[in-house]
Amino acid sequence: MTTEAMQPIWNPATGITDLESGPRDLSASEIPGIKAVWTEQRMRLKGTSQLSDFTEKLSREWAIETGVIENLYEIERGVTQTLIERGFQAELLSHGSTNKPREYVIQLLRDQKEALDGVFDFVKSDRSLSTSYIKELHAALLRSQDTTEGIDAQGHHVEIDLIKGTWKTKANYPVRDGVTYMYCPPEHVQSEMDRLISLHAQHVSAGVPTEVQASWLHHRFTQIHPFQDGNGRVARAIASLVLVKDGLFPLVVTRDDKPNYLDTLEAADNGNLKPLISLTAKLQITQFRKATAISEAILAEDDVQAALGGLIKAAGKIAADKISAFKGVFELAHRLEDDLEQRLKALAPTILTALQKVANNSSAFVTRSNEETSHYFRSQVIENAKNHLDYYADTADFRSWVALNLRWSRRGQLVFAIHGIGRPFNGSLICAPFFEFKDTDEDGQIRTALVPVAEEGFVFFYNEDPERLASRFAPWREGVLKIVLKELSQNL
Repeated sequence: MTTEAMQPIWNPATGITDLESGPRDLSASEIPGIKAVWTEQRMRLKGTSQLSDFTEKLSREWAIETGVIENLYEIERGVTQTLIERGFQAELLSHGSTNKPREYVIQLLRDQKEALDGVFDFVKSDRSLSTSYIKELHAALLRSQDTTEGIDAQGHHVEIDLIKGTWKTKANYPVRDGVTYMYCPPEHVQSEMDRLISLHAQHVSAGVPTEVQASWLHHRFTQIHPFQDGNGRVARAIASLVLVKDGLFPLVVTRDDKPNYLDTLEAADNGNLKPLISLTAKLQITQFRKATAISEAILAEDDVQAALGGLIKAAGKIAADKISAFKGVFELAHRLEDDLEQRLKALAPTILTALQKVANNSSAFVTRSNEETSHYFRSQVIENAKNHLDYYADTADFRSWVALNLRWSRRGQLVFAIHGIGRPFNGSLICAPFFEFKDTDEDGQIRTALVPVAEEGFVFFYNEDPERLASRFAPWREGVLKIVLKELSQNL
């Protein structure tokens, strides 16, 4: 192997390093909001079957995906959802839905779920993270995996016995795309792991933001790569431990997140931890959106009145000053409306020029909701939330919109709708965009088609700093507009 094909991940001159930037500069502004809102909601739902069900499904998803992204097995998407909903039963893995023996896959899934359940128990015990616990966690995660793939002296792929719960004794330098990635050699693992635990303890004492702690711990652990195999699974488990301990969700990295996840780890290898922190925050938003559906499930039960009464009673426990603080998110929403109106008005002339090449009487103009019109697009908002973005849309406490209206041989509207996410109102709002086309058929009937233009809505919180919120919103908005312009060009 030539030196050009060697990629050092762990630096022998420095070992693992502490944070290169200030914790506040690295932190994600949405995390305090997620934590505060989810803490409130979890307290209201404490003891309910819905909360237990949500936590159980979250653990199953983590268990499945943490193995999928390590290529331990493949599981079809539809079967994955069934396993999340119904539990790890071998009969649910039909022939051809996985590439490994189904009993083996089921046992791996159970081991991985039990390991995450152990993380929850560890958090409840209020113990500090230690190297001994990390070894326990590794042994639990790999309980049913007896071998791992290695490369012999001739460069052949071979199956070798797996060492569990013990630091590696031989260098494990994986090869990807012809490049050998060099991690910490075995003789330095113990000292580097001791340093990892020590620095993490300092971060905890100093109050470093949780998402920064978790991302740093995850990355520096992977730099060390202390085990023969299973390092990625352990890294996500200890990052999850840090997040859960602070009232957040486990780090669930799915197969769809894998390309971005690997890119963020590579950026961290090159000294930039911020992308991994941003991804961690994004994945927290994903789980937060799912959590907001719990109250909807409660209201959907047979005894609706009893459930509703319980929610009202629980909501009444929230102090009036807390409700007042929640409503601070409305002012943040108005700031985002101003931003959208300004940006869409800047785009309108250029879009109009393109439309006029198709139809001379084209038009492009921006409108914005007021008290009388804020209820517009309610059905579209609900459809977009339910069918495309997977959250419960609540328009009772706040609703607004900003729209770019387009007229040519067709009609279309790009709508950025802002409203509550989940209920009762919890101090969070979501900006959820969609594009609606309207066409008149041969019989004079107007046909509409709603087109989603974002993979996920933009969630924001009552306790976010306005300036940091604006910085977080701008790239999301531009990403949506890029999709919209592409969609429009295909529908002229």
